[in-house]
Amino acid sequence: MNVLKSFFKQKETLLGISVAIAFQLIFVIVWLTGYDGVYDRTDQFSVGMVNNDAALGEEIINELEERNLFQVEVYEELNQAKQALDQRDINMLIHLPGQLMEKIAENENITFDYYINQSAPTLTKQMMETAANQLNDSFNQQVREIRDSQLAESIPEMAAAEAPNEEMEAMTEEIATQVVQLVEENMQGNPVQENIVKTNDKEGFAVTMVPLLIVLASYISAMLISQYLQFANGKLTNSYSRTSLFLGRQAINVLLAVGISLLTVSLMYLFHIEMDQHFFALWGFQAVLLFSFLTISQVFVMLFGNPGMIFNIALTATQLVSSGAIVPRELLPSFYQKIGDILPATYGVNSYFSLIYGGGDLSADLAYLGIIITVLLLIAILIQISFYLWDRKVLNRKF
Repeated sequence: MNVLKSFFKQKETLLGISVAIAFQLIFVIVWLTGYDGVYDRTDQFSVGMVNNDAALGEEIINELEERNLFQVEVYEELNQAKQALDQRDINMLIHLPGQLMEKIAENENITFDYYINQSAPTLTKQMMETAANQLNDSFNQQVREIRDSQLAESIPEMAAAEAPNEEMEAMTEEIATQVVQLVEENMQGNPVQENIVKTNDKEGFAVTMVPLLIVLASYISAMLISQYLQFANGKLTNSYSRTSLFLGRQAINVLLAVGISLLTVSLMYLFHIEMDQHFFALWGFQAVLLFSFLTISQVFVMLFGNPGMIFNIALTATQLVSSGAIVPRELLPSFYQKIGDILPATYGVNSYFSLIYGGGDLSADLAYLGIIITVLLLIAILIQISFYLWDRKVLNRKF
C-alpha cells in the first residue's frame, strides 16, 4: 500500500495517467466528429466532363448537373482534363465521344471512358469506380429515353409526309408507329458501354497504406523526440544559455530528420515499395516532412513542458483525420478541411501519393511545408524571446 501511495505522489505517475485518459478522449472525439456524415458529403467530389457530341452530350451533362450528385467541371480538351485529374483537381474524368445519335441509329456500340486517378485515398478510388458504374447505368437510361423519343416522333412524321392522301396518311402513321416499337425492341438495351481507365495505377495493397503509415510513424517519432529533448533541455538550463540550448536543439532536429529519414526510406526499399521518384528525392522529402513535424511538436513542449504532450496527442488525431490519409478530405466537415490546410500531415500525404503513384504537384506541397516550417520556427523564436524577457524581469526584481 505504501508503494502505491509513493507512486501516486510522483507527478510523472499522474502525468502518465492524464495522458492515457486524454489519448482516449481526444481520439474518440476527433475521429467521431471528423468522420461523422462522411457519405452525406459525396456531392463535394469533382467530376470532369469532356464532351465531343454537341447534341446528346450536352443533354447528358445538363442532366448530371441538375441531379447535383457531384461538382461538375466541363473541359474543352481531353489533355487539359487529364492534367487536372493527374493533379487531383478532379476525382474522375468522363469522356463522351462524338456522333452519339448516329451510332445509336445504326445500333453501334458506344463507349464512355471513365478515368480514375489511383494516386488518391483508397476510399476515393472505390467510390469513384462505384460511381462510374452507377453513372453509366443512368446514362444508358437517359440515352434510351432520348433515342426512343426521337424515333417515336421522327419516323411516323416522315412516313405520313410521304402518304398520297389523308386516309393513307393516318394508316401510314399507324404502321410507322408499330415499326418504331419493333425497332426499339430489337435495338440494344444498353447502348452505352463503360471503359474504366485507371491512371497512375500500382499493384498491391501494402503500398496503399504507405502514406498513412509514414505520416503516423513520423509524427509520433517527432513527438517523442521533442518530449525527451525537453527533458534534456530542463537538465541543462543551469549550464547553458537559452539561446545556446535552442540552437543546439534545432541542430539536433535537423540531424535527426536527415538520419531517421534515411532509415525510413531504406526500409521502404527493403520491403520493395516502388516509388515514382528516385532515392534521393524521397530521402530529401521525408527529411523535410519529419523536420516539419519536429518543429510543430516542439512548440507545445516548449510552451507547456511535459503537459505539452497532450496537445501533441490532439494534433496526432487531428492530422490523421484532416490529412486525407484515411478518408478523402472532400468528405470531411469544413472545419477539418480548413485546419488540414495549415497542418504538415496534409502535404505529407499528398506528396506520398505523388511519390508512390505519380501525379499531383510535389513542388507545391514542398513549398507549403517550407512555409509551415518557417512560421513554426518564428513562433519558437518568439517563445524563446518571451522566456528571455521574463527571466530578465525576474532577475531585475531580485536585485
